[in-house]
Amino acid sequence: MKRKVRHKKKRKIRLLSLGLILVVGILAASFVVNRRGADRHNAGSDTVSDGIEPQETAKVPGSDGSKKPKDKSNVTVNIKATGDIMFHPSQLDGAYDPATGTYDFHNSFKAVKDIFQSADIAIANFEGTTASGEVYDYQGYPLFNAPDEVLDAIKDTGFDVLSTVNNHCLDTRKAGVIRTLEQIKARGMDTIGTYTEKPKTRVLIKDVKGIKIAFLAYTEMVNGLETTMTPTDLDAMINIIDETKISEDIAYAKSQNADIIIAYLHWGDEYSRVQAQRQEVLADKLFTEGVDIIFGSHPHVIQPAQKLEYGGKTKFVAYSMGNFLSNQRTETLVPYGMTEEVSKYTEDGVIVDVNIEKDGETGEVSIKDVSYIPLWVYKGKTANGSIEHVVYPIMEYIESNELDNNAKSRMQRSLSNTSEQMELLESNTVE
Repeated sequence: MKRKVRHKKKRKIRLLSLGLILVVGILAASFVVNRRGADRHNAGSDTVSDGIEPQETAKVPGSDGSKKPKDKSNVTVNIKATGDIMFHPSQLDGAYDPATGTYDFHNSFKAVKDIFQSADIAIANFEGTTASGEVYDYQGYPLFNAPDEVLDAIKDTGFDVLSTVNNHCLDTRKAGVIRTLEQIKARGMDTIGTYTEKPKTRVLIKDVKGIKIAFLAYTEMVNGLETTMTPTDLDAMINIIDETKISEDIAYAKSQNADIIIAYLHWGDEYSRVQAQRQEVLADKLFTEGVDIIFGSHPHVIQPAQKLEYGGKTKFVAYSMGNFLSNQRTETLVPYGMTEEVSKYTEDGVIVDVNIEKDGETGEVSIKDVSYIPLWVYKGKTANGSIEHVVYPIMEYIESNELDNNAKSRMQRSLSNTSEQMELLESNTVE
């Protein structure tokens, strides 16, 4: 009986001992953890709390609760801009497949697709409307209306922003303005210059790699079609050049802390290879008020481009980038009374290639460099006999077996004339 009691006592003592050991173990572990936390807190200091010299270890930014250091490397945004995208009857006919009753315009853009897709922002002037063939016939001059498939090809080529304000934006009246904008936006592209209703702001602001770029667009005229709209709708939906409104838009862009302000202007005199004085006057006003870059369209031929200095800051203007894609050329314009000497330049265009740079140290944004890519529009027939219009970057195709000798000769003429027009830019390149 006593032996059983002793056994119970011994078992009770062992349990108490194990409990005590467990408590001591927990306290010791807690001490070690707290000690290690203190050591991490004091890491990097000169204090030695336990007599042992701390070892240097690689620190992970932010591991001690501090903010990661900002990346101070420069940021560059590439912008590629070009001129008028127009669709005349021969282009519509060439893209039509009677077997399926559909259109496909991708072939016209095949040679420049990689160029625009390499840009951070690609912009052009869409001259015309897509009001649907049920309301208006698909047609070219004088009232442009193209099928929606033109927008599929434009989007697939890599364009991000389309200026939709020009002298043909009202060709299919108010309904055409609205539907054109709806179809462009349905394909994920932005628009500037026309609106479905009075906008909160006429300025498009895009944040690209941390650089805020403001876009605004205006036209000198709408071919007299302003009379088809009420004054209220015209004021709300169509940006006709108005210096007061432009000043308001520039001020708005500044209030939104835009780093760069770009104006796309439909201006000047058709087929004139020299900018009008009024273009220079307006450009000076815009640059003085804060615009950094002006891309011009409307003349259908290339006008000079140049860099200018305003208050120690580089500005850039391309008075006209010529036609990007159209059926305008000697064969189509001479029969209507235009001379060959003038009409031949309508085949020419450029892609203006601008790099914008943000200084990682100062945050200052500036034009880093500007260059251009000469373009020529080919017109010919495909293997099945249909008409095709293709935009070619000259330097890539001037020796290509894809083109015959006649095409190469016209391409060479185009290159010479484009180089002449862009001479001011070439002689004053930003380093």
